[in-house]
Amino acid sequence: MTQALQWHSLLAPDDSPMPYEIAFSKKLPPLDHTDYINECCVGGDVVASSFLPALAARYGEQEPGEEDWGWFIWFDHAGVRLAIDIFCDDPETGSYRIHLTSSTRGWLRQAVRDTPELEVLRETVVAALSEWLGSVVDVHALDKNYHPIS
Repeated sequence: MTQALQWHSLLAPDDSPMPYEIAFSKKLPPLDHTDYINECCVGGDVVASSFLPALAARYGEQEPGEEDWGWFIWFDHAGVRLAIDIFCDDPETGSYRIHLTSSTRGWLRQAVRDTPELEVLRETVVAALSEWLGSVVDVHALDKNYHPIS
């Protein structure tokens, strides 16, 4: 193996990241849109509150935060960084997406990885969301660029 290939394998290992996307719709009670940074944030706190008790039971208390792109819950568990990102696509119809991602610290950077902890997070969030929605949610695997895997 050449020196360049050795460095490449240290910096960017060739395992496939596997984020997940959960997409669903739930019409929420009227919310004051001025309480949110952007339209993509509307109701994300309500969605997060639907699975916060399940997260607390497994990982301890977690606090959601709002950014200009949506809501997030990020935390470390068993040496893995877990991320839950919540996006509102349409506040009027209640169309939402949630991305679940796990990452580990590499030599120089944090890298998205498919980890057993991500699978547990997926099961936890999907079970709580399905109960809240009254139906099973669809979960889709995404590639490293967050595009659906066919």
